[in-house]
Amino acid sequence: MPEDLTLQPPMPDTKWSAGSLRITSRTVSAGDISARLGIEPDDQFERGSLTSPRNPNSVRRETSVWIRRSGLGSDRRLEEHVAALVRLADGRREALMRLSADCDLELFLGFGSENGQGSCVLPARLLTEIGALGLDVVLDLNPPGPTPQHAVIEM
Repeated sequence: MPEDLTLQPPMPDTKWSAGSLRITSRTVSAGDISARLGIEPDDQFERGSLTSPRNPNSVRRETSVWIRRSGLGSDRRLEEHVAALVRLADGRREALMRLSADCDLELFLGFGSENGQGSCVLPARLLTEIGALGLDVVLDLNPPGPTPQHAVIEM
């Protein structure tokens, strides 16, 4: 006899989101990015460093990578992560503009849900602010499953 799916409890609707400001460059070091912005990163990797320091045979990074996370929990809305990062970057528009000549500037955003469904809204005013800062937006959508710890850290 087939199972009656109408009697099954609904799948949970657990969603998660994360966000970071990610700056990469072939010519500017991660340390120099910190100095120019006056912000310490949560993670940084220099060009030429091993992608897996415990494995001496791992690939070497082609770019320096500088990452600053939003600082918010994964249970917060994606819009809140973006707003926190925009606030962080807002007082550094000139430094970001100078960096943009030699660096890729990105808001790296992760989003996922346990049931594979979900959406988010990024208000027009927030998108305008992102554009004024010269930041590209990378949206990393994740299939159902636990929140990946590397969602906004690794390249």
